[in-house]
Amino acid sequence: MNHFTKVATLTSLLVAGAFGAASTASANTGIIKFSGAISAATCDMNVSVNGIVSPTGVVDLGVHKASDVTAVGTFGTAVDLALTPDEATCDISPAGEDALVQISAAQTDATNTSVVTSAETTTTNAGVLFQLASGGNVVNNGSVSLTSGSADLDAAGAIHFTAQPYAIAASVNPGIIGGSVSYTVAYL
Repeated sequence: MNHFTKVATLTSLLVAGAFGAASTASANTGIIKFSGAISAATCDMNVSVNGIVSPTGVVDLGVHKASDVTAVGTFGTAVDLALTPDEATCDISPAGEDALVQISAAQTDATNTSVVTSAETTTTNAGVLFQLASGGNVVNNGSVSLTSGSADLDAAGAIHFTAQPYAIAASVNPGIIGGSVSYTVAYL
């Protein structure tokens, strides 16, 4: 099992464990999620923001004034990011291969499931609109097929997304804009 599959699987199990621990009314029930892939090429994956690898995998969405947000929807500037194969760790190059990607979020907005939320969202009324570069919904949407050479999957095997702050109410409050997703990639 390569690094990105281990991380995605561990993240899924931790999220599932957190849901199980948070459930007090049904102490003997819970959810365990499994995630894995069979892939034509295996590589460690890097999170790249505007073409630069983010060693921590954190995507900075900036700081925004609450008074600048006056309606439900996106605000600030969209950030381009990608899951980029680390060629030095690939058993074979994924270049030119089609792919499947699965993106899972523990929390999303009830109205727009492309908006990833967090515990802080109840205070700030803000989440993160996370989509494929083409604008397609990928969050909690099962395995999404991508074609090599498209806006979403470049010829080198990088999967492209955008992330942008999103107001889930007509006004936002000071606080953290946050959220996280886990991913699984299979090159075909």
